[in-house]
Amino acid sequence: MIVTLPPQQNQWQGLTDSEGRQARIALRSFILGLTNDSSVTDDVVQETIMRTSKSVRFSELENPLAYMITVAKSVLYDFQRKKLPNPVDYQSVALDAANDCPEQRYHDQRKLAFIEMVLADMSPLRREVFLLRRVDGLSRDAIARKLGLSVEGVKKHLTRAMVEITLKLEQAGWTDASV
Repeated sequence: MIVTLPPQQNQWQGLTDSEGRQARIALRSFILGLTNDSSVTDDVVQETIMRTSKSVRFSELENPLAYMITVAKSVLYDFQRKKLPNPVDYQSVALDAANDCPEQRYHDQRKLAFIEMVLADMSPLRREVFLLRRVDGLSRDAIARKLGLSVEGVKKHLTRAMVEITLKLEQAGWTDASV
């Protein structure tokens, strides 16, 4: 699906129709390469276009596509963050697990083992950033201070870790419907 703009906008943000179409196609291809999910891709493209269309200085940029990709990464991060749960409280999980049926416990153990395998394949720094944020519940600022990284570096590692985990879970068949 190619996202189009309203017909009254012949030149979007200073781009010709052809340039705008090429930018949207390139943007969609980039996002689809990260997500492998066309519905998420369409949502991210649409949100990216909405955010960039509000930029007053968009037409002054030398490379509008690079800006759109940067915004798209931020949008994708927001989408992934909304999908992931808050930090885990292992005590309440243990109590909930005691009430689960054996099939659910087996299913959860297999999924957890798979996630641990995905985490083990990550770079040590990315894995540590992810665990500090999602398991220990530290803020991005605290992680940056603890590991001597910039906050942007922490965000980059978190985004890539979340995308990697999500994609590998989906590729292995661990979708929300199978949970």
